[in-house]
Amino acid sequence: MLSGEELWQFRLLLDQAAAAQAWTRKNRSETPGLSRLLADVEPLPSLHRELGQALEPSGEVRDEASPDLARIRRSIQSLRERLAQKLESIARGLGIAETFVTLRDGRYAIAVPASHRRQVPGVALGHSGSGATVFLEPREAAEANSQLADLFMDELREVNRILRELSGLLHRDRQALSRDLECLARLDAAQAVASWTQAVRGSLPRLTGERSLLLRGARHPILVERHARGEMPHEPVPLDLELDAEKPLLLVTGPNMGGKTVAIKTAGLVALLAMAGLPVPAAEGTSIPWFDHVVCDIGDEQSLMEDVSTFLSHLRRVSEAISTATPMSLVLLDELGSGTDPTEGAALGQAILERLLARRTLCVATTHHGALKAFASEAPGARNASMAFDEETLKPRFTLLVGVPGRSRALQVAERFGMDGEVLERARELLPQGERDLGALIEELGTLKNQVARERVELTETRMRLAEREGELKSALSRLESEKRERKQAELAARRDLLRKLESQIDEYRKKLRTDKKASAQTLEEARGLARRVSESIDAETEWAPAPDRGAPVERVREGDKVYVPALQAEGVALSQPDHDGRVRVRIGAATTMLPLAGLRRDVTPETKGRKDLSKEKAPLRREIEIPEVAREIDVRGFEPDDAIRAVEAFLENAIMGGVDRARIIHGKGRGVLRERLKHWLKDQPTVKEFQLGELREGGTGVTIVTLE
Repeated sequence: MLSGEELWQFRLLLDQAAAAQAWTRKNRSETPGLSRLLADVEPLPSLHRELGQALEPSGEVRDEASPDLARIRRSIQSLRERLAQKLESIARGLGIAETFVTLRDGRYAIAVPASHRRQVPGVALGHSGSGATVFLEPREAAEANSQLADLFMDELREVNRILRELSGLLHRDRQALSRDLECLARLDAAQAVASWTQAVRGSLPRLTGERSLLLRGARHPILVERHARGEMPHEPVPLDLELDAEKPLLLVTGPNMGGKTVAIKTAGLVALLAMAGLPVPAAEGTSIPWFDHVVCDIGDEQSLMEDVSTFLSHLRRVSEAISTATPMSLVLLDELGSGTDPTEGAALGQAILERLLARRTLCVATTHHGALKAFASEAPGARNASMAFDEETLKPRFTLLVGVPGRSRALQVAERFGMDGEVLERARELLPQGERDLGALIEELGTLKNQVARERVELTETRMRLAEREGELKSALSRLESEKRERKQAELAARRDLLRKLESQIDEYRKKLRTDKKASAQTLEEARGLARRVSESIDAETEWAPAPDRGAPVERVREGDKVYVPALQAEGVALSQPDHDGRVRVRIGAATTMLPLAGLRRDVTPETKGRKDLSKEKAPLRREIEIPEVAREIDVRGFEPDDAIRAVEAFLENAIMGGVDRARIIHGKGRGVLRERLKHWLKDQPTVKEFQLGELREGGTGVTIVTLE
C-alpha cells in the first residue's frame, strides 16, 4: 500500500502526461520528433480523477473520499467539541489560573498544578518535564475519550482501505504508468539537452565512419558553462583542429599555461559528446569519426598511499593507449615524456608516437621536448603545432597555430610572474647556443606565421567589406530601378486615364451621330486621332519628361495660352491656371483634359525630326482604330461578343460618314452565339434601318446584311 504523498506524486505524473499530450496534438506539424517521442503517452483520465477526488495535494485523504470516512470525521469533530466544552467547564470551576485543556496521548485532559492534583478526581495521564504540572483525565471525560479513540481507529481503518484501493488502481495501470514515466523522462532529457545546447550555442556535428577529425570553432564545454555563469570574464578561445588518415598525429608545443592541455581536453570532450548523440559547442562544419576508443593521459595521478609516482601514472595510461588503440581510436597524450630524465623521456615519447603512427591512430600530444618537435617535423604523417604567444605582453593567446613548433618560454613566464631578474639573466646565459639559435628560429617562424594569419584575417575582412558594399550597391540599383518602374507605371496610368477620358468623349460623339447624321465628322476624327496618338504613346512607353529641343518648359500659364504636349505630340490651348496639384485643363482639338504643368512646352511647333513612327512598332489598344474608313464589310469571326459589338459599332459609324447605305457583317456560323448578340444589338441602333441574314451566295447564316438610314 502506498502512502497518500506517494499516490499524489502519480497524480502529478498524470498531470504532466496530459499536458504533454495536449501540446503534441497542438504542435504535431511543427515538432514531429517530439510528437513521436510522446506518442505512447496515456494520461489515464479516470485514474487521474479518482486520485484527485480522494486526496489533497499534501497527500491527506479527503473527507469526500468515501461516505463512511465523511461520517466518521463528522462524529469525531462533534465529539471533540462536546468533550472540549465539558473539560473547559471543569477547568473554569476549579478557579485555578494555570489550568487549561490539552491533548495527551490522543486523549483530552486538564493540565493542573501538581499541588491541586486532589481537586480533580480522575486518572493522571502524565506529568510535565519539571513535574510541576499534571495532566488529568476527569472521570466525566473518560467515556467520551474512549469513544473518540474508537472513532480514530475507525478513521484509520477507512483511510487505509481507501489508500489500498487507490494503490490497486495504480497496480492495474502499472504498464501505462511505466510508459508515461519513460516518455516524460525522455522529454525531460530532450529539454535538458536543448537548454544546454542553447546555453553553449552548440550544433550537431557530422558523425562519419571515416578517419577524419575536423573541429571548427570548438570550445571547452565546462569553460563555456563557467563563462555563462559569470565565473569567467572572457569566452574560451575557439579551437580549429584537423586530423586525418594522411596526417593522423599533431604534436602541440608552446608556453606553460598557454592552453595546450585545454586544447586536447576540448578535442576529447567534443568527441565524447558527439558519440553520446549530443550537440557540441562548436561551429557548423565540425566532423567527428565514430571512435571505438577515446584514450587519454591527461593530468597527474601521483599517490603516496599507493606508491605511484607521476611518471608511473603516465606509463600506466600510455600503456593502455598503446594496447587498445586502433586506426579508429583517438589518443590524447598530455606532457608526453615528462616526469623522468629528459633524454630518456624524449626517446620513450618518440617510440610511443612511432607506434601510434604505424597504426594510423589519430593522436594529439603535447610536450616540451625539442627532440619530439624535430621528430614531428620530419616524420611522415606528423605535424607540429603551437599555442600562440604575445611577445609584447608576454601573455598566451590560446590560439592553435598548425605548422609551427612552439617554445616553452619558461623564462618569459617566470619573468611575468615576478622571478628575480638576475636569476633570469643567468638562466639565459646558461642556455646552450644551439638552443638559443633554435629558439630564435622558432620565434621568427612564429612571427611570420602570426603575420600571415593577421594578413589572412585582414584579407577576409576586406572581402567581407567588399561583399557588403557590393550588396549595398546592388540594393541601391534595385531601388533605383524600382523607383524608375514606379514612375513609368504612374505615367502610363495617367496616360491611360487620359485615353479613357478621350474615348468617353468619342462615345459621346458617336451617340450624337446616331441621332444627328449632320454632326461634325471632323470633330469625331479629331478626337479619334488624339486618342490614337495617346494609345501609341502608351504602347511606346515614352516618359512624361519633355523631349529635347521642344521649347522652354512652361513655368506659368494663363487661360488662352498656346502650349505643346510632347507626350501626346499635339498642340493645345490652356483653359485654366494650374490647380493645387499643378495640373492644367488643356483643350486638344475638340477634347479637353487635365495635364501636369511639367508636361507642357511653350513651343507650339514641335520638331518631327527623328520621331519614331510608333504606330508601326505596336498595334493601337482599340480595334476600331484599325477599321478601314470606307469599308463595306467587317469580319468579326473569332471575336468575343463585346469586342465584336465595339468593332461593328465603329464600322457602321465609318460607313455612315462614308455614305455607305448597305453593309455586310461576317460573324460566322458556329453555335450562333455571336450572331444572336449582334442581332439583339442591331435592333436598338437608330442608324440601322433593317437587317437580315445573307442569302446563300452572300454567306448564308454566317453573314448579316445591314441597311443603314
